[in-house]
Amino acid sequence: MRLVVLGLNHKTAPVATREAFAVPTEAVPGLDRRLVLEPGIAEAMALSTCNRVELYAVPDDDGEAALETAKNAMIQALASERGLDASELVRYGYTHVGEAAVRHLVRVCASLDSLVVGEAQILAQVKEAFQSAKDAGSVGTVLEQLVQAAFRGAKAVRTDTGIAEESVSIGSVAVDLAKRIFPTLSKCQVLVIGAGKMGRVTARSLARHGVGEVIVTNRSFARAQALAHELGWTAREFGELDRLLATSDVVLTCTGAERPILDRRRMKAVMKVRKFRPIFIVDIAVPRDVDASVAELDNVYLYNVDDLEAVSKEHLALRQGEAKKAEVIVEATVHEALARHRLSGVAPTLKAVRERAETTLVQELERQFQKRLQHLGADDRALVRAAAVAAVNKLLHPTMTALREQPDLSTSARVLWGVDRIAEEDEP
Repeated sequence: MRLVVLGLNHKTAPVATREAFAVPTEAVPGLDRRLVLEPGIAEAMALSTCNRVELYAVPDDDGEAALETAKNAMIQALASERGLDASELVRYGYTHVGEAAVRHLVRVCASLDSLVVGEAQILAQVKEAFQSAKDAGSVGTVLEQLVQAAFRGAKAVRTDTGIAEESVSIGSVAVDLAKRIFPTLSKCQVLVIGAGKMGRVTARSLARHGVGEVIVTNRSFARAQALAHELGWTAREFGELDRLLATSDVVLTCTGAERPILDRRRMKAVMKVRKFRPIFIVDIAVPRDVDASVAELDNVYLYNVDDLEAVSKEHLALRQGEAKKAEVIVEATVHEALARHRLSGVAPTLKAVRERAETTLVQELERQFQKRLQHLGADDRALVRAAAVAAVNKLLHPTMTALREQPDLSTSARVLWGVDRIAEEDEP
């Protein structure tokens, strides 16, 4: 199986490292195109979310040397893209090859490798990454087959298990934490900074739990208005941010800013205006929107995506039984995907062998009909053809079955049936 995965995620790398390697959405297509220009890489897809940065690549050959070449090219491409030292990627990253890579892809799509197991956002994110790679022209037959298989597996996990029955998302984890700080959410004002998908999903979770008011602000006021109108919230200009921070109890921030928008100096001034009333901030942006030093201020409760992991583990403990069922589906999906891949690889040989047998049959019958069987009428000739076809099919059956079950016999079958030799003789 020619698939290699290179990546780092919330399990292997601190948020500072992940944000350093995070690829901005607008840069992903360029990275996809760059990867397939690297030596040894035939197909590629880049995935970058708040919890993971991963590259999926199909080497241009099956050999170990080709796999190693592709892996090294992926490391250098990502490090160069982000202007970072490749050794950091090696230190905090991981690689999966072959069957393990396929299994990882399926588990990612099924949210079994997520910070919050069972959340639905990752599948949408992989679909976006896949479409981006297709638009960039970096997806071929192998990635198409494997990613589509992973999508089917993820759907089966959500349909056939109860892993997503509880409210499982970064938003639900934020709700749990907020409840530990505020006795009731009905009197809380929530400020959403950023009108992107993750902020929207997280804010919806809080809204469903009865928060008093939700205000949206964004550098693009039109986007803030669109989100607020859609969900019945209030939109405010980004220039009012300090005033909004002073009156809000819960702040959810997820922008695309390259640097923190909330630093210690700014929040220190805000807390004075608030008269040091508690404020709960959930920063789900990568790179982070809030400087880590803000957490040192009195009555500021700051959580980033790494801090949410402990609470997410509590959710997982409640769903371990369903997770085990999901893993069974994952293994079945991997087995099916590998079988399909092997079959697609042997398909040309199956076709060539059958065509070789059928061509030989037709040629031999026609020769006999012209020489020794000229006296046969149309009906008798049809009976002879039917009998000959049946005999050839019976002779072919063991070969076809063996090739489907053991694709590695493909080369031997081509030699034994003389497929390539005959093809060469037929060339002009």
